[in-house]
Amino acid sequence: MSLPVLIVGAGPAGLVAACELARRGVDVRLVEQAASPSSGSRAKGIQPRTLEVFESLSVVEEVISSGGPFPRWRSYRAGRLAWEKSIYEMLGMGQPTASQAIPYPETWMLPQSRTEEILRGALGGLGVQVEYRSALTGLVTDGTDVIATIRSPDGPERIRSPYVIAADGAASAARKLLGITFDGVTRDDQRFLTADVRTTGLDRTYWHNWSRPDDPAARVSICPLPGTDIFQFVAPVLAGDSSVPDLATVQRLFDERSDGEAVTIDEVLWGTEHRANERLASLFRIGRVFLVGDAAHALPAAGGQGLNTAVQDSHNLGWKIASVLHGAPEELLDSYEEERRPIAARLMKGLGATDDRGEVADIFQLRNNYRGRRLSVEARRTPEGVRAGDRAPDGPLRFPDGSRLRLFEFMREGRFTALAFGDRAAEGCRAVADHGDPADALRLLDVHHASPATADALRVTYGVTDDDVLLLVRPDGHVGLAAEDRFAERLEDYLARVTPWGLVRR
Repeated sequence: MSLPVLIVGAGPAGLVAACELARRGVDVRLVEQAASPSSGSRAKGIQPRTLEVFESLSVVEEVISSGGPFPRWRSYRAGRLAWEKSIYEMLGMGQPTASQAIPYPETWMLPQSRTEEILRGALGGLGVQVEYRSALTGLVTDGTDVIATIRSPDGPERIRSPYVIAADGAASAARKLLGITFDGVTRDDQRFLTADVRTTGLDRTYWHNWSRPDDPAARVSICPLPGTDIFQFVAPVLAGDSSVPDLATVQRLFDERSDGEAVTIDEVLWGTEHRANERLASLFRIGRVFLVGDAAHALPAAGGQGLNTAVQDSHNLGWKIASVLHGAPEELLDSYEEERRPIAARLMKGLGATDDRGEVADIFQLRNNYRGRRLSVEARRTPEGVRAGDRAPDGPLRFPDGSRLRLFEFMREGRFTALAFGDRAAEGCRAVADHGDPADALRLLDVHHASPATADALRVTYGVTDDDVLLLVRPDGHVGLAAEDRFAERLEDYLARVTPWGLVRR
């Protein structure tokens, strides 16, 4: 019997990691020190790239139906409406619209508790349940496995695992046990009270914001949460303020900062006080233990990047661990920190900052890429359009029998997908695919023959101008290999680095 991969922490990062592994046939245990699932709204903005991740996990339909777009923002001063804007106008951009390449163009609002509920449902369908009241207290490696000590109501338990994924938040016990530094600052001067409240006194069409004319820092925000009758209340905690998120405090802060607006807060369902925390782990991996999400990075709140970066950490890591457990070279796992830490480091500096390659952050995370990293093999002499390391865009497919499918739907199983533009590229891919292990088969899309009606559109989307081009899409939706010649050889060499040896029979 195989040992389970242990995941510590059942927030979005831990749940996505568990789903990625379980759907690939890896035994998983997911432990959480809390007594029950989180009930608070917390992070509520899901960026377009994360929606694409959720499509690959077959939960995007439920996420979309459960949430809604960000409402227009209304700002009030001195008891009057000062201005009204969309969130995109505030960012200095137009309203995003869907295209064939980008099916989910805008940030979607959904309370974090609901996001986690949807992911738990998907994980349950894979046969895995969260083990609550289970805290990590020890972590050692004996050379071949990790031995974790878990304290639960049944007493201490030692769990032997080939790998441990630490998704246990900014106060990560795993990170502390490993002695990994968490460099950065905790801004004690930037404290916020966040609460989920009910009130019948506000229009749920808008995100309402007030500030005192004499003190702009004395502000309060109340945002309707779609799919619920709840609002999220946020207010900075200033000197002398109580940070206890009870009904009396919430009502008082509102009354003081809204210039006497006649709104009664009827109920506080959940609340917390938090400090702005901006920190980055010095390492995302030590041996067989990996940090994901807030355990690896506590990002600035502006731009709603924290939950989204956490989800994409796990999306990046999950398929790699599964592939190694099934026989791929261990070196594959070295790519996790190389690809993910620079993105978090860039976001630590703000959305306008650049990373070590000069790349600028994209609030929607659609432009995040791994160009120049070890798994991004760009073998074309003058590449154009989508390059190795980039996110693979969506696109329409129309098969000769008249059936239709989107490219993301075709790739939803989360396997390697070879997009072959041209006969020679398709022939080279087929030579490799035909000799692969059926259990881990490479998916091949011979674009011109499989979908002749949309082949030209896909060429335009991907920027393919040469007669024959191969683009190999990784399980996490990024292009791994881009080639214009020696197709079978290049594909075989690449797959030998990232898949079980049985996939490629030399």
